Amino acid sequence: MNRLHPAHRALLYTIIVVLFLSGALWEAGIARTLLIKVHGAAAMASLIVLGSLLARHVAAGWQARTNRASGIPLLAGLLWLIVSGYLLYYAGDEALRAYAAQSHFWIGLALGILFAVHQRPRYDRR
Repeated sequence: MNRLHPAHRALLYTIIVVLFLSGALWEAGIARTLLIKVHGAAAMASLIVLGSLLARHVAAGWQARTNRASGIPLLAGLLWLIVSGYLLYYAGDEALRAYAAQSHFWIGLALGILFAVHQRPRYDRR
């Protein structure tokens, strides 16, 4: 089994919830200035947690050949969120920035669902 330590899992879940809610509420137009700051801070924290997951959880899961069907798309989506988040700040082309904004929002929502599928206990997936 490739389970996370309970404290690590709690930190990961907290960051995911903050990112999901701050992104969804920002898109709804609620308290945008505050939410973008919260979202950015949570995004920085998520990069640290992602690094810790890559070093142990992802590497062990890859070796054990478990959860690849949800893990690979999850990692690809996270990579796109990192790239599109960068583009939101630094893209000079407004069309590219608009594309990055829309894809960042929709992939972020989709990853919330995919994460729920990925973290289900193994016996539930049979």
